[in-house]
Amino acid sequence: MEAQKIPGKYEVKTSIIINTPSAAVWDVLKDFGNVSDWAPTVTKSYYLNSKTAGVGTGRHCDIKGFGGIKETVIDWQDGVGFTYEVTPLGPLDASVSKWKITQIDNQTSNLEVILKYDVRFGPFGKLLHKFVMRKKLEKALPETLVATKNHVESSYNTSSSTPELSVAI
Repeated sequence: MEAQKIPGKYEVKTSIIINTPSAAVWDVLKDFGNVSDWAPTVTKSYYLNSKTAGVGTGRHCDIKGFGGIKETVIDWQDGVGFTYEVTPLGPLDASVSKWKITQIDNQTSNLEVILKYDVRFGPFGKLLHKFVMRKKLEKALPETLVATKNHVESSYNTSSSTPELSVAI
């Protein structure tokens, strides 16, 4: 994915090593509308229309403790990642999230996520951000990546394992 400048005054960034090939990570991420299958804070998700891949793909997510948001893909690189815009939620103004997979070796990948955002509601929003939202985001994003890792690794290990042969003597 090309280095793309994403807007937003504030940033939360995290990454995680996943013990699968990057294709296995992509198999989970590219199912954009079904993020609730593995993201711990998303209680419900669905596609916004019939488009399920590429720029313009959209999803609705119900976020535990926050409410509903809409996310629309603005950059899509097959097998590598995507960037999407998120509608405002609470003191957070519209934000942008970038997910990128990097293959480390045949069985290991790195998943990096960057969330950039602005804050609304003037001084009140800035206070909410400083004392509540920033901490929640800094906790939730890494937790989401751990859940992604667990889901990808368990799905990959289940689908790629070879049945053991038993020989009776």
